[in-house]
Amino acid sequence: MRAAITGIVFSFIFCGHPLIYGQESAIDVRSDLNKRLPIQMTLEEREFVLAEMRTFMESTQNIVNGIVSDKMGLVAENARKSGLAAQAGMPKSLPGKLPASFKQLGSDTHRKFDELALDAEQLGDDEHALSQLGMILNNCVSCHSTFRIVVE
Repeated sequence: MRAAITGIVFSFIFCGHPLIYGQESAIDVRSDLNKRLPIQMTLEEREFVLAEMRTFMESTQNIVNGIVSDKMGLVAENARKSGLAAQAGMPKSLPGKLPASFKQLGSDTHRKFDELALDAEQLGDDEHALSQLGMILNNCVSCHSTFRIVVE
C-alpha cells in the first residue's frame, strides 16, 4: 500500500499537474476561471506566493524521498521548511488582500507541515507521515481548485 501511495504522490508531483504550478488546465479553461475566486495581487506579492508554493512542492518531494528511504530526519527537516516560519518575509500589503478562507487554508497547511516535522522526529512512523502528507496535499488541491491569482 505504501508503494502505491508513494507512486501516486510522485506522479502528481512529477507529471507537472497544472493545479500545482498555478497554470490553467487545457480542458475548459473558461469554465475553470469562472469557478475559482480571483485574488488581486501585485507582481511582487504574486512572486512571494508562488515561491512559497514551490517551497511546498520541494518539501513534499523531499518528504516522500525521506519516507521511501526511511530517513525520518530528512522528513522532519523538509517539513519544517514549509511550516509557519516559511511565512517570514511576506509583503506587508498581502494579508489585507487575501480572503479569510485563503488565509485559513494557508495557515492550516503551514501548521500541518510543522506537525509532520514534529511527529517525524518524535514518532518516526513512515505510515503516519505519509498520511499527514496526504492531508497537506488535500489542502494544496483545495486551494488551487478554489482560488486564482490575478496581477493588478
